[in-house]
Amino acid sequence: MINLSHYQQIFDIENTAERCKKVSETMDQLWKSNLEQLAGELLEKDYRIATYGQTLMTTYYDSLNPKYAEQKKETNIGKKYFAQITRKIADKEIVLLTLEFNGIERQMYVYTELSFYQVNALIKNGQLSFNLSKLDDDIKTFTRTSSFTRNEIERSMLEQELSAMVGPRTRPWIFFGLAIPMEGSCAIADILNMLKYVWEQTTALRNYALEDRKQRVRAANVMDLIAEVATPYPVTLFGHSYQIYYGAIETEKSGDRKQGFTLKREGQTIVQGTFYYGEHNERRGLNKPVLAVDVAGSNHIYAKISVLLGDNRKEWWLQKSFKMMNQDNEALKLRAFDLLKQHGIPTRNDNEYLMGTYINMEQRFEENLEVIKGRFACAALLFAHVNGRGNFKFPEPPVQNIAETDDNAMIDENSVEIIEYNSNFDFTVIYEAIQDSSLTFDKDLIRDLHLNLTALDDKHFVILSGISGTGKTQLAKLYANAVYGLSYEADNPYLSIIPVRPDWTDGTALFGYYSSFERQYIMTDFLKVLMHAHKEREKPHFIVLDEMNLARVEYYLSDYLSGVESHKDIPLHNRADLDEIPTKISIPPNVYLIGTINVDETTHSISDKVLDRAFVMTLSEVDLETFWSRIDDGIREGLQNEFNILKSLHSLLAPYYLHFGYRTMKEMIQKLSHHLTLDIEHQISRTDMLDRVISEKVLPKLKGDDRIGELLGELKEDFTRHLGEGSTSLGHIIRMEKELLRYGATQFWR
Repeated sequence: MINLSHYQQIFDIENTAERCKKVSETMDQLWKSNLEQLAGELLEKDYRIATYGQTLMTTYYDSLNPKYAEQKKETNIGKKYFAQITRKIADKEIVLLTLEFNGIERQMYVYTELSFYQVNALIKNGQLSFNLSKLDDDIKTFTRTSSFTRNEIERSMLEQELSAMVGPRTRPWIFFGLAIPMEGSCAIADILNMLKYVWEQTTALRNYALEDRKQRVRAANVMDLIAEVATPYPVTLFGHSYQIYYGAIETEKSGDRKQGFTLKREGQTIVQGTFYYGEHNERRGLNKPVLAVDVAGSNHIYAKISVLLGDNRKEWWLQKSFKMMNQDNEALKLRAFDLLKQHGIPTRNDNEYLMGTYINMEQRFEENLEVIKGRFACAALLFAHVNGRGNFKFPEPPVQNIAETDDNAMIDENSVEIIEYNSNFDFTVIYEAIQDSSLTFDKDLIRDLHLNLTALDDKHFVILSGISGTGKTQLAKLYANAVYGLSYEADNPYLSIIPVRPDWTDGTALFGYYSSFERQYIMTDFLKVLMHAHKEREKPHFIVLDEMNLARVEYYLSDYLSGVESHKDIPLHNRADLDEIPTKISIPPNVYLIGTINVDETTHSISDKVLDRAFVMTLSEVDLETFWSRIDDGIREGLQNEFNILKSLHSLLAPYYLHFGYRTMKEMIQKLSHHLTLDIEHQISRTDMLDRVISEKVLPKLKGDDRIGELLGELKEDFTRHLGEGSTSLGHIIRMEKELLRYGATQFWR
C-alpha cells in the first residue's frame, strides 16, 4: 500500500535539502521500477522512463553547497514527484503517460498531455469534440498554469477556453486524465490500473501526438535542407547583378529558428531580410510547420511545409495575394506575377508560383537547393518591391523611346554630360584610389576604416578621434570618393559633410521639425540624405558629422542610434498636409555615418551609449616623411632645412600628445614658401620666419603641468640651436618654464 498522506507530509517538509532527499529515497526507485514494468507490458520496446529524480538530487547537493544554499531555500523543488513513459522521435522525447504526485495542489495526477498547438489543430479540423466524446466522464481536462499548478476546465468549455487564448498568445499544455486527492492509502496495483485506464482512454490522443511529431520531423527535414544552404547566391534583378548572402542560424526560446539574409550589390547592402523556420504559427496558435520570409521587417512569404509531405513527388506551389489598404490589390498581384515570370520563377493561374519539387521517398529536392533558397529570397524581394512596405524599391530601368536610341540620330555637342556614379566596396580598388591622392594615410588606417564601415550589414557608424589637423574629415571624404572612383577634389553627390553646432540639443537637429510659426517642415541636410538613400537603395550615402562633440552627441543622435538598433521607424510629424515629408522614416542600410571629434576644453565627452554603437578610431600618427614626399619638388628643395627642424619639433611634442597634424604642417610650409616669393627687400631671414610660424601655429596649443617640464627643457635646447637665443619661440618657452616652477602648471596664453 502507498500512504498518500505520508507522501504529502514529505512534500510539506520546509528544509529543501531534507525534502528533496526524502522524496527521492521514498518515491524514485519505487515508481521508476513500476513504470518500467508497466511500459514493458504496454509497449514492449522503444520507450524510456523519465523521472524527477535527477532534479531532486541536484537540488539536494546544491542546497548543501554554501554557494547555492541561499537561493535554494525558498524553492518549491521537491514538493512534487513524477515518473513518465516517453518515446524519443528524432531529437525530441514525447511524453506518453505521466504519474504525478503534487504536494502543492495535494493531488495525484495520471494523464496524457498534448501541446496547445496540437489541441488547437484538433479544434481547427473539427476533431477535438469527436476525440473528447470517446472519453469516459471521469477523465478530466486540465491546463498547466505553472510547473506545480493545474487548472481544470469543463470538457464542454475546452474549445472556447483555448480559442480565447489565441489572441493573448497563452500557450499552455493540456492534460487528459485523473486527479485523486493525496490522502489516505492506495494500493500500488490500483495506481497502475489507473495508469492503464488513462492509457486506454487516451489512445487516440496519444497516437495523434505521435503522428504529429513524426510529421513535424519530416517537415523539419525540409526546412533543414533549405536552412543549411550558406553559399552566396548570385542573381540578376531588373537587369542589375546582385549577391544574396545568408547569415548564421539563430534558435529562439520557442525552438523556432531564424536566419538573416542580405542583398548586396558590389559590397553595398541594399536591403536585409529573414528566413523563419518554425514548428508553429505562434501568432495564430496553429500547429503547422512553416517557412516564412520577410524583407525589411515585413512578411512576404508564408509557406506551409505540410503540402509537401506524402508518399510521392510533390511540387511546392505557393499562393500569393496582396492586402494593402487603399491600393488596387489585384493590380499589385498581376504586377508581382509578371515580375516573377520575368525573373525565371514558374507561375500558374496568376496566383501560384513554384519553389521546387520534393521527393518524399528520398527526402530531397529535385532542384539544386541553392536555387530553391534563392527563389524564396528573390520572390520575397520582388513582392516587397511591388507593395512598397519598408520603403524598399528596386531601381527599374526606364522605358526607352525607340527614337532616342536610333544610332543615326544627331548628337547635340552642347548637351550636358550625365555622370553615372557607380560604387565599389572592393578594398583593393579603394586603397589604390586613396594612394593616388596627394593625402597621406597609411594602409593600416585605411583598412581599419574600411572594415569598421562595412563589417556590419545594417549598421555603419565610425567615430574618428585625434588631434586637430590629422586629416579626420579629409580621410572620410577621401574614402567616400574612393568608393565612387572619384578624386579627392571631385564633388560627390552621395557625400554630405554636416558641421555640428553647439546648440544641438535633440533629434530635430538631424531630422527636422514642423514649424507652426512658418507653417512648414524645417528640412535638414541629414533628413535629405535619408530620404534620398531610401530612393536610391543601391547607392551608399555617406554622412560626415564634423566635430560632432561640439554638442552632446547622445542628445541629438539618440533617435538615429535607436532607429539603427531597433530597425524601427523614427516619427517625424503627424500632419496630413505634408506630402513631400514622410510621417516617419527608417535608417536604411546604405547610410554610412562618420563622426569626427576633437578632445579639448571646448568639446563634450562621448557617452557609453554612443561608444557602444560605434567603432572608434584614433588618428594620432602623422607620417611627415610621406607627406613631404608628396610636396612639390621646388618647395621641397627650397625648404628642406626648415622641414627638418619642424619634423624634429614634431618628434619632441609627440610623446606628450602635443604634436601637430598635417594641416598645421601644410599651412606652415605654405607660409614659408610664400615668404620666399616676396621681393628680397621685403623678406626677413628664413630663421626669423621659421621662428614666427612656430610661435604662431605650434606653441599656442602648448600647455600642461609638471609632466611637461622635461619637454620645455628639450624645446629650449632645440630652439636655442635652430632659432637663436633671441627668438620669439625661445622667449615663450623660458617664460613658461618659470610659470611652471612657480605655479605647477603653465600654458602659452598669458
